[in-house]
Amino acid sequence: MSPTRPLDPSRRGELMRGLFHKVRFDTFEAYDDPRCNVTAFTLESFTRILPVLPADVREEEAYERLMDETMRLAAGHRKDFESRTGLSEVHIVPLVSLYGFRLLEVDDEFRPWLVEVDALPRTERAVYRLIASLGWSNARTAEVLGFSEGWTSKLMSRARGTLTTAGVSVEELQTDFFDVEIERRKEKE
Repeated sequence: MSPTRPLDPSRRGELMRGLFHKVRFDTFEAYDDPRCNVTAFTLESFTRILPVLPADVREEEAYERLMDETMRLAAGHRKDFESRTGLSEVHIVPLVSLYGFRLLEVDDEFRPWLVEVDALPRTERAVYRLIASLGWSNARTAEVLGFSEGWTSKLMSRARGTLTTAGVSVEELQTDFFDVEIERRKEKE
C-alpha cells in the first residue's frame, strides 16, 4: 500500500477560503459566548488538520475533520474562557465577518446595520452584542464584562441611541435578525 499523498498548497488554500467562515460560524453557534475565541480555535484547527488531509479529500470530509478539531479545542478550553471576565476585543468577532457568508445566502439587507453595530465604541458594542445578538440578560452581561448592572444598562441605551442616529432600525434588526438567529441556535441545541 502506497502512502497517501498530502493536499497540494492550492487545494489547501481553496479549502481555507471555502470552509473557514463556515467552521468559525458553526463553532460560534456551539459556543455563542464572546469569551470563546472562535477565530483562534478555527485557525488552530486549520493549521493542524489541513497539512494531514489526503489529496483526494472531499470538502464535506474536510469540513467534518476541521469541525471535530475546532470543537475539541474549544471544549478543552471551556473552563478557561467561561471563568474569564472583562472586555476583550479579540473575542468579539465583527458581525459582518461572522454572518457575512450567511447574509449572501438569505438577504443582504441587514449588512449595513451590522456594519453600524461593528462600528459602535468598544464597550457599547460588547454590551449590545451580548444582550441583543446573543440574548443575554443585563445581569449576565454585567457579570461577564465586570461592569455594574446600571452601567451595562446605560451602555445598552447609548448603543441603541447611536444605532438609531446612524439610521439603524434597532427594533427591526432585533426582531427580524437577532431574535431569529437566537431562536435558530436554540432549536439546534
